[in-house]
Amino acid sequence: MDLSLQQLRGFVAVAEELHYGRAAQRLNMTQPPLTRQIQGLERSLEVRLFDRTGRGVRLTAAGDVFLEHARRVLALLEIAPEATRRAAEGQTGTLRIAFTAIGAYAVLADFLTMVAKRTPAVTAELTELVSQSQFEALANLEIDLGLVRPPIPSQFESVLVHSEDLVVAVPATHPLAEGDSPVALVDVTDGYIGYSPEGSQYLHDICAAMIGMDRYAVSQLASQVPTMLALVRAGFGCALIPRSIKAMGVEGVRYRELDPADAHSVTLHACWSPDSPNPALQRLVESLRANPHLDA
Repeated sequence: MDLSLQQLRGFVAVAEELHYGRAAQRLNMTQPPLTRQIQGLERSLEVRLFDRTGRGVRLTAAGDVFLEHARRVLALLEIAPEATRRAAEGQTGTLRIAFTAIGAYAVLADFLTMVAKRTPAVTAELTELVSQSQFEALANLEIDLGLVRPPIPSQFESVLVHSEDLVVAVPATHPLAEGDSPVALVDVTDGYIGYSPEGSQYLHDICAAMIGMDRYAVSQLASQVPTMLALVRAGFGCALIPRSIKAMGVEGVRYRELDPADAHSVTLHACWSPDSPNPALQRLVESLRANPHLDA
C-alpha cells in the first residue's frame, strides 16, 4: 500500500474543513485534484473515509480512526528534521557511562548532575566496572565514557574531574579511634586491610608505597571498599580509604586524617575513546575540556 504525504495532508484538510472547496483553498490548489487524491486514498485503504452531506462531507467511523493516525504521522514528520539536527549536534541521545564502586561515592552524583546541566536532553545509562574493565569497554566502544583511576592508556583521552585525600579507617575500639588530631602512618601498628590489584591496581600501588611493601604484602586484601570496612569494623586491621567513603557511615568504624607528611591524594578522571562516533559524547567532551569543574 502506497500512501503519499500529499494524500495525508489533503485528507486532514478535508477532515478538518468538512468541505472540499475550503480544503482546496487552504491547500492552495483546485478542488478536482484534491477530490482525486481522496478517492485514490480510499481505493488504497479499501474503505470509505467520507460521506457526502448536503453542504459538504462528514467523516465515517473509519475516517475518524484514520484522521488520528494521519495527524500523528504528519506531526512526527514536522518535528523529525529538528530532532535529527539536535541528535547530530549531540543535544539528544544516550551516554553510556561506567564508574568504579569507590568512584560512585566520590563523584558519581555530582558528575551526573553536571551532565544533566550541560546536556539536559541526553539520557545517561550507568554501569559499574573496575577501571581495567572500563578501558576494555571503551576500546570496544561498549561504553562512551568512564570514570576511572590512572594510569590511563595512551589510546584514550581524559580530563581530571576529582581529587581527594586518603584517610585512615580504624575500628571503633582502636587506640587511634579517639581524638581529632592527624595521625602518622607509623602510629598505625595494627595490620592493614589493602586493595587487591584486581579491584584497583592504582589504589593498591599507592597504599603499598605509603605503608611499605613488606607490611602491605602481609595485609589482608579486598577488592571492594564495603568488604574492607566490614573487616575494619570486625577488628581485622585498618585501611586507607578516599575521604568520600566516610559518607557510607559504617557503624563501628572511625576515620582519622593523616599527618601532612604522610598525606596523599587520589584522583578520578573522565575518560573516553577518540574513536567514539557518539555526538552526545563529543558535546560533553567539549564542555569538560572547557570547564572540568563538576559544580559548573
